[in-house]
Amino acid sequence: MLLLFVFSRGTQYDRYGEFFCLPAAAGYPENMIRIGSAHEFYLEEVIPRLPKLGLCTINHFGTADQLLELLKEDKVDILITSKKVVTPGIEYVKLYDEQFVVVAPARLEVLETDSLKRREQWLAAQNWISYGLELPIIRRFWREHFKKRPLIKPVHVIPNLHIILKAIEIGEGLSMMPTYLLEKSMSERTKVIYGDLSVKNEIFFAYKMKHKHLPEIHELMKLIRKNDL
Repeated sequence: MLLLFVFSRGTQYDRYGEFFCLPAAAGYPENMIRIGSAHEFYLEEVIPRLPKLGLCTINHFGTADQLLELLKEDKVDILITSKKVVTPGIEYVKLYDEQFVVVAPARLEVLETDSLKRREQWLAAQNWISYGLELPIIRRFWREHFKKRPLIKPVHVIPNLHIILKAIEIGEGLSMMPTYLLEKSMSERTKVIYGDLSVKNEIFFAYKMKHKHLPEIHELMKLIRKNDL
């Protein structure tokens, strides 16, 4: 899926004093960057920074594997991705570790215990909502804390974290959610449970080494690294 955003930013002003982008010979505006990311990250972490970016953008959204193919084909300039795949000609730079926690409906009665075994048994008996059939993050959470694979079947598979959060709010089950999203989108109808049990997921910038000195890439990386929202 491709969504195109052309924002009023560039090197020229119109008669109202607003920026606008000039068309280039190749069909793209000058002072433009093509970005690939998960739509959740883009909505929470990129969109609020666009007014300070000073560039036009063309944006692609998809899975880490889909976005990597776009980078290989020179259809994007930079990725923000959770998957580091060693690929000739592509360089990865770590952005940060995102933290995932278990989120449940606020009205759910949670077993209060410090026993990992009893926690695992209780969690395994609950309804779970997953981002994918392969249980991404949930599987890692289980292996890291309970040293086994999760023997659960999700009641819903929803490849959108914002929609998963809405499903949790109405009581459809539990899921793993990144704290960056909860800081901005959590409601009174959800709660973090067993907060001492969490997992980390690395987030990277990725770009072709031949483009590593492009000022647009460095400007975007610098802006996203700032924690001033």
